[in-house]
Amino acid sequence: MPDETSNIYSFDGFIVDPNRRLLLRGGQPVQLTSKAFDLLLALVESGGYELGKEELMQRVWANQIVEDANLTVTMANLRKALGEKASEHRFIVTIPGKGYRFVAQITDRDPRRELIVESKTDGELTIEEEVISDDLHEKLIGASLVDTGRKGHRWLVSVISFAVIAIFISAYFVWFKRGTATATSVRIKSIAVLPFKPLVANSRDESLELGMADTLIARLSNIREINVRPISSVRRYSALEQDPIAAGREQRVDAVLDGQIQKAGEKVRVTVRLLRIADGAPLWSSQFDEKMTDIFAVQDSISERVTSALALTLTNEEKSGIGKRYTTDTDAYELYLKGRYQINRLTDDGFFKGRDFFQQAIDKDPNYALAYASLADAYNRLGGFDALASKESFPKAREAAEKALKLDESLAEAHTALATVNFSYDWDFAGAAREFRRALEINPSYSDAHQMNSYYLAAIGKFDEALTEMKRAQELDPVSLEKTIGIGEILFQQRRYDDAIAQYRKSLEMDSNSGFTHWALGRPLLAQGKFNEAIAEFQRAIPLSGDSADEPAELARAYALAGRRDEALKIIQELKKFSERKHVAPTVMAAIYGALGDKNRAFAFLNKAFDERDFVLIMLKTEPMFDPLRTDPRFAELVRRVGLPE
Repeated sequence: MPDETSNIYSFDGFIVDPNRRLLLRGGQPVQLTSKAFDLLLALVESGGYELGKEELMQRVWANQIVEDANLTVTMANLRKALGEKASEHRFIVTIPGKGYRFVAQITDRDPRRELIVESKTDGELTIEEEVISDDLHEKLIGASLVDTGRKGHRWLVSVISFAVIAIFISAYFVWFKRGTATATSVRIKSIAVLPFKPLVANSRDESLELGMADTLIARLSNIREINVRPISSVRRYSALEQDPIAAGREQRVDAVLDGQIQKAGEKVRVTVRLLRIADGAPLWSSQFDEKMTDIFAVQDSISERVTSALALTLTNEEKSGIGKRYTTDTDAYELYLKGRYQINRLTDDGFFKGRDFFQQAIDKDPNYALAYASLADAYNRLGGFDALASKESFPKAREAAEKALKLDESLAEAHTALATVNFSYDWDFAGAAREFRRALEINPSYSDAHQMNSYYLAAIGKFDEALTEMKRAQELDPVSLEKTIGIGEILFQQRRYDDAIAQYRKSLEMDSNSGFTHWALGRPLLAQGKFNEAIAEFQRAIPLSGDSADEPAELARAYALAGRRDEALKIIQELKKFSERKHVAPTVMAAIYGALGDKNRAFAFLNKAFDERDFVLIMLKTEPMFDPLRTDPRFAELVRRVGLPE
């Protein structure tokens, strides 16, 4: 850490201020990670001498065990911030196999020779330092060379100096309030809690790192004044050299909470900082060294200090929410964190593993309401992703959600899980509406509740409301692929095929390797009769989707509608073999036979779906894949039996 009189360096239009840890260009801050700034400072202070890799790594990552890759990545980020391409050597020269040399011409000046007028914080308006340089000081002295004697000379210099300073301060305040008050005085309305990073790179515990963020997100989400990005949105930012400011901009938030955590035996060290995205300024930072059994106290302290730093006024209910501890058993808590890590992988394997960890956490602490809510979520996902049959998954989800609510009625997650069971399996549409309403009363910013409510509204034909809800879910979770695709799904159910295609293509820009998105894009193309394009999308989806039956089933339906009957029948046989080891939804088999014109087999599978309470049946009235069967009287009877509202 530089002392308060460290020199200020300038080179090629850049200024490096070690005291405030700022890199400026044209008076504007250049965003750098903490490690990138340390690396730059080491280089500029080297006086143009070569710095070896080991020396640099010791300087930047003192007392940390890191690999050469950390230095390589940080150096690349620094060069990018300076605007230097790999082939250029304007600032930094790489010495192959040895290290680096800073080659730009550096000018430094001693801040003790500068006159500091004022540096303070006034409410939310940060007043920057105003400096009178040596050149200006000489001009002031030069203006006073009338022979008035030593006292008169000093007096005149003082008068002129303070007059000029007063003018500067007045002009500065006018400029500052016009130019920057908006950026610095805007109240923080949204925040992203990033996955915590390890203090030692080769000793990671990703479930603890992600879980710490997940816990703080759950706590801060109780505050209605701010929107907190969900864990599904921020889990991608777990890379060691992730720039928190860049992550915050991508998440479109006003501030980020960025931290490091390391567990060693019974001890845990946590460092955390709250950064404002507009200018990268730290609003608060702290470090905690505690026993692992005191991790809950650390979380209490972080939550309280964040709300204090954001100048939030909390209701008694909100104060209770951010300080709530769902368990005091650290073993149960660690099992819960492992479950959250697994379920957020969004894979069948992750859902199964998450389910098992949540159950183990409950075995440790039978009163762990949040673990019950997450267990319900795991079972809902296993049913919704066809990893388990509806009869195996949704009743267990209901049981876990009801247990969670018995322990704590104020859990929005549990109300959402119960609502999902209500409409997906129980076909209790009034009950679903009631539970969704309660979930959103508790936490209006809970994006998953808006998303699932959207699917419910679409199933009962309320498309305008459904689209509004899904768009709200996406606003709260702007980089969520799942929710971006969700908008396309509502448009598809509404038969707005061109709009759905445009939305899915936007989703592919976010992740071109998403099998689910290629599958989703193929469906409106198929509905428009663009068979070759649809088939190509389904073929792309299959290898990207893992061990899933939905993608080959949709390819079979496309072959059937395109008149390629033999290819469709071949996939049917493969799906029957697949069903011997893993669940295949009877509704997708019914859709294939419907496309082949074999209505009797189609309705045989639909009746099987009814017996299994296949959740896809809630979309009987809206799902385009059932269109070939709608004119058959048996279809209307099935809709009546499911009980879908008019």
